Amino acid sequence: MTDLLFTLADLLPFSLAPDWQLAACRDDPNPEAWFPFPSQDLAHARAVCGTCPIRKRCGEFARATGQSGVWGGENLDRGR
Repeated sequence: MTDLLFTLADLLPFSLAPDWQLAACRDDPNPEAWFPFPSQDLAHARAVCGTCPIRKRCGEFARATGQSGVWGGENLDRGR
């Protein structure tokens, strides 16, 4: 497996895509819920993701770019 290294400049086009403005987590007042410690409850993040219209694309993006945290309703560690 190849390690992917992305800079913020590489990710910017994704964040400017029109459908990312539809993300259910956008402007969430609890940003730490998206980057939980292993022992923390994921219920808040999963509940928000459950209603999100871009959930699938969000998860695909996170896996492709090696993101960590809750993406598309899944808790990922470097894209896995």
